[in-house]
Amino acid sequence: MDTLPSIPNKPANLPSPNSTNSFWHRSPSSFLLHHRSTPELPSSADVVIVGSGITGAFCAKYLAQSANLNVVMVEAREACWGATGRNGGHCKPHIYPMPLDIAQFELRNLRTIADLVAQHHIDCEFQQTSDGTCYAFNSTREFAKAKKLVQALQSSGSEMAQYISLAEDKASLKSLLIPNAAGAITQTIAAKLWPYKLVAWVLEDLIKNSHLNLQTKTPVLSLEQQGEGNKKWAVCTSRGTIEATSVVLATNAYTSHLLPEFADLIVPVRGEMSALTPPASLRANPLTRTYVFLGGGDQGYIQDGYLTQRPVDPSGDSGGQMMFGGARCDARNMGVGVDDDSEIDKPSAKRLHTLMKHLVPASDAGDAAPPLLEAENEWSGIMGFSRDGCPWVGKVPGKNGVYLSGGYTGHGSSLVFNIRKPPLSAVV
Repeated sequence: MDTLPSIPNKPANLPSPNSTNSFWHRSPSSFLLHHRSTPELPSSADVVIVGSGITGAFCAKYLAQSANLNVVMVEAREACWGATGRNGGHCKPHIYPMPLDIAQFELRNLRTIADLVAQHHIDCEFQQTSDGTCYAFNSTREFAKAKKLVQALQSSGSEMAQYISLAEDKASLKSLLIPNAAGAITQTIAAKLWPYKLVAWVLEDLIKNSHLNLQTKTPVLSLEQQGEGNKKWAVCTSRGTIEATSVVLATNAYTSHLLPEFADLIVPVRGEMSALTPPASLRANPLTRTYVFLGGGDQGYIQDGYLTQRPVDPSGDSGGQMMFGGARCDARNMGVGVDDDSEIDKPSAKRLHTLMKHLVPASDAGDAAPPLLEAENEWSGIMGFSRDGCPWVGKVPGKNGVYLSGGYTGHGSSLVFNIRKPPLSAVV
């Protein structure tokens, strides 16, 4: 992961009530919008889950398998209105840069979500891309380091090596639509999806069939342990207090608002996303892989970008938006320490527009440089970066009955489907 710049050691604020408009929220669930399962906030619960994104939803799904548990989920804004409803729509395992056991774990997560979507016919645009994903390196030095990792994996005899290949000759890079890259790593297994729709389905199913009590627009102001010898926690919200035996924090970037001691351990980082209208060529011939762009910021390239393309509508006249995010290298202090998603980062947004010319076929613009693509939506989202790039999962030290799963460093979608089990087995 990126090295986090030094920032003031202060707790995160509550999520902004007036967030930028994410493309993924353009079709919100009418069932979940403004949802409160009971008009009044429950006074007690066995488990309170704070946060309704992908972590909170799959935590609740796991707990629903345990009988006789009273589970309440509280959310500061609308359901799934944080990072899960604002990301790039990637769901792919990191294979080449990870230790073998973690790469295998991430691959199992991808298969878990694929099975869930297929079993329940969830309408969330989940699609395993036919050509996987491509890590495009715009820096010779960064590609050389990555190449050593791939070669080590290939020489290890691990079955995971079958998914990874190197591309560095001009013909290969041109076929990958990145002719100016210093090199690339291709991975044959990757997926994309509409993340909000997946989580919305899970939450709706739990509320209707497993009696999950969801309370939206109910920010948690503090956690307070009851008197000495009492193992209960007071979850103090803007609408009252819930007494709970266990509390699960699915708060990611905002964790330090409730746990100030995590202010320098899980740090808010603002990222930029856009939904760009595709040119005719990319609507007629959509991308067959997803992309990650690395290095080369000093050469005018994007240093940290990610790209997927939505499915094209059957008519061929709509859909296919280029879901393009990143460019934190252009943001002040790389967005580190920013927990406000009520505005976009304009320098990052500009870079996202200009880089698309490297993926737009020249035929779209004749002899001229490809035009900038129109942004149908531009929005920001707040990620939670951990200091070592690894998530915090398990019991919170010194707070018996409080559990945490967060700090995904921009990579939550490939982790949370199975990461729920280690910390939560003790809850039930």
